[in-house]
This record gives sequence, structure tokens and C-alpha cells, in this order.
Amino acid sequence: MTEEQIDVLNADGSPAGFSCGRTRVHSEGLWHRTVHIWAFDGKGRILFQLRSRVKENNPGLFDTSCAGHISAGDSSVNAAVRELREELGVQKSSRDLEYVFEAKHESVLNGGSYLDNEYYDVYKITLSDVEVESLVPQPGEVDGFVWMTREEFFAKHKLHPEKFVEHPKDFLWLMENA
Repeated sequence: MTEEQIDVLNADGSPAGFSCGRTRVHSEGLWHRTVHIWAFDGKGRILFQLRSRVKENNPGLFDTSCAGHISAGDSSVNAAVRELREELGVQKSSRDLEYVFEAKHESVLNGGSYLDNEYYDVYKITLSDVEVESLVPQPGEVDGFVWMTREEFFAKHKLHPEKFVEHPKDFLWLMENA
């Protein structure tokens, strides 16, 4: 299987004019684009995925409902639709997604061997009751799902921040607007 190719960016977010494999992107800390999708149910609860314990980064931690890299030549919204299908087993169209904001994030993981420099687009989606009942975690990516109200999330995060992948800009949005 060929490694996913990702468009590389300059530090200011503009296209660098070339693509390369995901391994190189993260070993060299090249800037790139990703998506975060926050799913809600009809009661306003937030879906958190439990990252697979076999993931290279942040194994076994609570994370965004789903997220992923934007493949070379693809659009942000198409990547979001693909990630919803792959990680949650949910079939949606681009019209179902609400664009929320773009953020810039830098992190050093795994003792410095994984450099994650990204611009990411955040989307919000509401799942139907049928979709909520039929979520399918992607093997090797997601071990399960947990629904939390905003209050439950902030209380758990305050007591045990080490159990969550940190997304400060997303969390601020969840606190103020979700």
C-alpha cells in the first residue's frame, strides 16, 4: 500500500508547491493541513473518540470525534466527509458539515521523533438518533466512543487532562459556542 501523500505548506499556511508522504511530513515537521470534526447528538452531547491503543501518537486518549490529514489535491470538506465515513462509519455529504474555524497548531510528540505542524479546519456536525446508535469505530484507529455534555467534558478534563489529546483552540470553542 502506498503511503498517503500530503500537500506541504509554508509556515504562513501558503502552499509550498509540493507533496510528500506522511512519514516525511512528520519526521521533518513540515507544515500541512488536517481536519477536526466535532459531532453532536440531538441533545447537544459531544462525541469523543477513544484513540486506539495501537496508535503511534496519543494512544488510548480521548480525542475529537474524528480527524485526519487532507490528502494531496483534496479539499478540507471532502477530507472531513471521508474521515466521518472511515472513523465513525457515518455517511454524510459536505452540505451536512458546518465550517467553524481554522487554527494553527505545533506539537512535538514521541520524544521528538514526530513533529506535528498543522493548519486545521474545524467542522461541526449533528448526528441523527439512528447514526448515534450505529457508530462503527475504525479498527486500529478508534477503540470506542464516549458521549459527554459540555459540563461533563470540562469537569473530566479539569480532573484528568492527561486523558485527553489537547486541542486548546477547539476546547475554547466548545466552552464558548458549542
